Amino acid sequence: MGKPISLFSGYSQRENRTTNYCLLVLKLLYEENPRYLAEVFSTLLGEDIGDHVGVTFRQQEKKNSSVPDGLIVQKSLTIFLETKNFDWFYDEQLERHLAGLEQSSPGLKILIALGSFEDGDNSRFAQVEALCKEKYHGEIRFAALTFEDFIGALQLPHLPKTLVDTVSELRAYLDEEGLLPSWRELLDVVNCKKSYEEILATHIYLCPARGGAYSHARCGFFGMYRNKRVDRIADILAVVDVESESSVIMKWKNDQNHKDQTLKNTAIENVRRRWTSDDPARVFLLGEFFETEFIKDSRNGMQGSKQYFNVAHLGVQTAQDLAQVLQGKTWSNFQSSDT
Repeated sequence: MGKPISLFSGYSQRENRTTNYCLLVLKLLYEENPRYLAEVFSTLLGEDIGDHVGVTFRQQEKKNSSVPDGLIVQKSLTIFLETKNFDWFYDEQLERHLAGLEQSSPGLKILIALGSFEDGDNSRFAQVEALCKEKYHGEIRFAALTFEDFIGALQLPHLPKTLVDTVSELRAYLDEEGLLPSWRELLDVVNCKKSYEEILATHIYLCPARGGAYSHARCGFFGMYRNKRVDRIADILAVVDVESESSVIMKWKNDQNHKDQTLKNTAIENVRRRWTSDDPARVFLLGEFFETEFIKDSRNGMQGSKQYFNVAHLGVQTAQDLAQVLQGKTWSNFQSSDT
């Protein structure tokens, strides 16, 4: 027998806790107003399912053999949710869920796979979608959703403050668990004074693949720092760790338009030509550079080899956009961290 949704769930496994918190917020939305839940699912599924959420009241509605003075109707709706803290789902498990949905009450039936998808490629679910269409004749619908999709749908513009705060807390939890792509909104400012021209020419930044000053967090943007300012910004396409030509690890891949092997080959070639340390190399593969002037307005130069800036509030999508927005801005107006 399943457990009730509770703030104090007692689950020890991360996936179970995540599922509980997501369902808890949905439950709170429904208890405040069933229309809120209907709006959330309509956004997530791309269709209006308002008639299936909560009861509806009508009067003088003609039926086959009568016209009742009033009707109170609640349509059947069953949604199965499978949550993963990563981007890998098992077809066999999802197929069992489909079979379970088929045996549930008549009405609208939906299977949702909620996970951390980054590459936008849902072809992995082709078999599940084919089963929905062919075996279940379209009577069961399937949707693969990211946590970013989920939290975005919850942010309804007319929620009361208590629910706005609750949704914000859920976002903070998902972010702490690494389930939201917050790295896309981070600028990694790197002290490039010693190798500035080489980085600019090759679109490659090299550093040791080890901890301490070189333990870079995943970020969306790369800022070239020298002379108390960032004057170039690029998108980070990927970061590859190269220990030897036979030991190459794709640490992060931010741009899905490039093949893994092509990125790895580029990293290996640059390490072969330029790397002189005995340490394994960490290779930042960078996109086009865009000029800017993001000024360090405090005394002295940059402390350490890197500094992170959260640029989420700027709403930019590309390095070109970020370079334009940061033109003439100063560091003191931004949230930053060196860890």
